[in-house]
Amino acid sequence: MFRKVLTSTVVLVQQKYFLVINMRGASRLMKFLLLILLNVLISIFYVNKLVKLRKLRLLQSNTIATKRKDATMNKLLVLAALTVAAAPAMASKARLTALGNANHLIDTQTVFTNAADINYLGDYATIEFGSNANNSGSGVTTPRAEGGFTRTSSMGKWGAYLGRQSSTVNEFIAGVNAAPTNAGLLTEQNALDLMYGTEMAGQKWGFGAHYSAAKLESTSQEVNTLGVSAGVRNDVWDAYLRVGLGGESKVSGASELKQKGLYDVGFGYWLDTVYLSAKYITTKGTLSGNPVLGGTDLDIEKNAWSVSAIDNMKVEGGNFFYGISYTSNEVKKGNNKETTTGLPLIAGMEIDAASWMVLRGSISQNVFVGEVKNDPGSTDKMANNTVVAAGAGIKFGKMTMDATISGSGTTSGTADGTVNGNNLFTQGSLTYMF
Repeated sequence: MFRKVLTSTVVLVQQKYFLVINMRGASRLMKFLLLILLNVLISIFYVNKLVKLRKLRLLQSNTIATKRKDATMNKLLVLAALTVAAAPAMASKARLTALGNANHLIDTQTVFTNAADINYLGDYATIEFGSNANNSGSGVTTPRAEGGFTRTSSMGKWGAYLGRQSSTVNEFIAGVNAAPTNAGLLTEQNALDLMYGTEMAGQKWGFGAHYSAAKLESTSQEVNTLGVSAGVRNDVWDAYLRVGLGGESKVSGASELKQKGLYDVGFGYWLDTVYLSAKYITTKGTLSGNPVLGGTDLDIEKNAWSVSAIDNMKVEGGNFFYGISYTSNEVKKGNNKETTTGLPLIAGMEIDAASWMVLRGSISQNVFVGEVKNDPGSTDKMANNTVVAAGAGIKFGKMTMDATISGSGTTSGTADGTVNGNNLFTQGSLTYMF
C-alpha cells in the first residue's frame, strides 16, 4: 500500500513538473515559485495519504485483536463451562465431617437420608476407607469400608451401595450394648442399599431399599434389618421419609432386641440463600432375655428432633455458611430417661484453593442452651462441646480423593492442636465421576 501511494505521487510530480516547465509567457521566477507551491501541495497530499493509511491499518489491527480477544474469551467461557460440568462431585463422609454435617449439603452420603438427592449428582463410583470390624462405630460419619456406584438409564437413575450401616439402627443397638445392660449385640453387617431416582410432575423423586443380615455361629450372634425410603426435592423445597420395616439383633440364649418401629421424616425449604429445615426420628424396641435384667423385658424408645436455619453464601472460589439449630434427643429405657438439648451455632467454608484442590473446614458449639438431663439423676449444663474440623479434596482429572485433618479431640496429637503424620488425611475416600 505504501508503494502504491509513493508511485502515484511520483507520477503526479512528473506530470505537474513538465506542465510548469512548458508554461509559455511565464517568467523564470514565476515558474520557480509555482514549483515550490506544487511541491508543498504534493507533500501535503502525500502526508494525508499516509495518515489515512495509518489509521486504516490501526483500525484493521484493532479489529483483528478484538476478534482474537473475543475468540479467546469464548474459549475460556466454554472451558469454564466444561470444567464446571465435568468437575467431580464433592462426595464423602470426609467432606461431611469437615463441614460439620450441615443440613443444607447434598452429597453421595445424603442420598441415604433423602433418596431424591441421587438426581442432583452425576454418575459416579465411590469407595470409603475404614474399619470392617463388628460394632466399629455408630455415627453418621464413622469411617467404614464401604462403597457403591450410580448409573443413568432411559428409565431413570439407579445405583447400588455396599457396606453402609444405618446410623439410626446402630446408635439404637449401641445404646443397648452400653452399661448397665451390656447386651453384646451385633450392629448391622454386610448392608446392601439399592437406589432409584426419576423425575415426575416437575419434581425429582428418589426411592431406596436397605437390607442387612449376618449370623455368626462361633459367637451365637445374629442380626437382620430391613427398611425403605422415599424423598422428593426441587430447587425450593424437599422432603423425605424413611421407615424401618423390621429388625432384630440377638445373642442365642441371652439378649434379644426386636425393633418395633423406626420412622425418620424431614422437610427443608430455601428462603433465598437461607435453608430452613426440620427433622424428627423415632425408634422403638424391646430387649428381652438380658441376664442383667433377670430376664425381664425392657422397652426402649428414642425420639430426636431438630429445627435449623443455615445461610449459605457464594464467595470468591467457593461457599461460606453459618447457621443455628435447636436439637432435642430423648432416650427412654424403662423408667430411666436421658434428655439432651442444645442450641449449636455452626460456621464453615469450602473454597477452591487451586484448580486441583478444595479446602474445607467448620466449627460448631452450643450457645446459651446445652443440657444433659438424667431422670432420675443429675443434670449437666453447657459442658464444653466445641468441635473444629478441616479437610481437603484433591482432584486428579475425574477422580477426587477426600480426606479430613483432625482439628479437635482428646487423643494425642489432636488435643494440643498439632497436625502431624498420624492425623493428616485420617479419613479418606475416592470418587470417580463418569
